[in-house]
Amino acid sequence: MKLLLKYKSQIVSLGLLPTIVTLTGLHFLPHTTMLGIGLTASLIGLCYDIFRLKSLNFFLLQGTIGIGTCFLLRLMTGYEYIPPRSITPTLEFLLLIFAFVYVTAPEIYQSFLKRFRLNANISCMLEAKVIVILSSLHLLGLFLFQNRLDTYDNRLHFFLVFYIPTMIYTLCLIINMAGIHLAASQESLCSIIRIAPVCNGKIYLIPYKKDDSSGHIWDIPLVFIFEKPLHKSKSFATTQARKFLREISGNDMSPFISPRLILKYKIEKLTPHPVQLFIFPIDREEKCRNGSGRFFTFSELEKSSGDFSRTLLVEKEHLQISANLWKEFTYK
Repeated sequence: MKLLLKYKSQIVSLGLLPTIVTLTGLHFLPHTTMLGIGLTASLIGLCYDIFRLKSLNFFLLQGTIGIGTCFLLRLMTGYEYIPPRSITPTLEFLLLIFAFVYVTAPEIYQSFLKRFRLNANISCMLEAKVIVILSSLHLLGLFLFQNRLDTYDNRLHFFLVFYIPTMIYTLCLIINMAGIHLAASQESLCSIIRIAPVCNGKIYLIPYKKDDSSGHIWDIPLVFIFEKPLHKSKSFATTQARKFLREISGNDMSPFISPRLILKYKIEKLTPHPVQLFIFPIDREEKCRNGSGRFFTFSELEKSSGDFSRTLLVEKEHLQISANLWKEFTYK
C-alpha cells in the first residue's frame, strides 16, 4: 500500500473512479441525480488536473464527456433518446467510442495536449485496449441476445446490463495498480542525486573530510539521498540548485539555468544506490565567491586524482564533455 501511495501519480486509472461510482450508483439512485453527481466529481478531478497539475488524465476526460452527454440528454429530453433501463449500455457505448479513438488515433489526443500545453507522461494504452475489447464484446452480446432475455424479470439480464460495465472498469483499475506495484517493487526506493556546478569549462568542488580524518577530499557540493519517484528528480534538482546559488552568490540569481540530467548509473562497490548525475551551468565564476570550494579544471582532476572522490573520477569524462558543451554554448 505504501508503494501505491508513493506512486499514486502514475496510477492513471484512478481517473476511472468517477465512472465506476456513477455506474454503481445508477442501480440505487435516480439516473439524472446520479449522472449529475458523477459529472460533478469528474469535473472537479479534471479541473484539479488541468489547473493544479498542468496535466490531463485521459480517463477523467473520457468520463466527463461520456457522463456529461448522458446527463444532458436525460435532463433535456427525458427518455426520448435514452429509453428506460438503457442508461448503462448508452454510457458504456460512449466511453467505448472515446477509448477506441484513443487506441486507434493517439496522435489526436497528443495534439490536443500540445495545443493546451498540458502534460501526459504516462500512457493509458493498455487499459484503453482492455476497455475496447471487453466493452465491445459485452455490447455485442447484449445486442445479439436482447430478444432472448426478459428485460424486467431475468436476473441474468440485470447482471449483464448493470454489473459487467462496472466490472470492466474496475478490472482496468486493478491492472494499472498491479502494474505500478510490480514496477515499484522492482525499482530501488532510494537513489542518489549529484548536481555538479560548472562554469567556463571548469567544475566547482568543495572539500569533504576523509573517513579517517586525515586531510580532505574534493567532490561536488550538491549530493542528496532521494526517496521519491524518479520522475520527480528534475524538479527536486532545480529546487536544490536555486537554493545553492542563492546561498553562495548572495542572491545573484540571474540568469538561472536549470540543472540537466546527463547520466544515470550504478556501480555496486562504489555507489550503494542508483545515481542520477546533473550538470548545473553557471554563467560567471564570481557567483561562487562566498563558498568554501573553488573551480577546478578537468586537467587538475587528472594530475592529482588522489585528491578527488572516486565517484567524481568515474563521472569525470561525462562531466567534462557536458561542461565543454556549455562553455561553447555560453561563451560563443
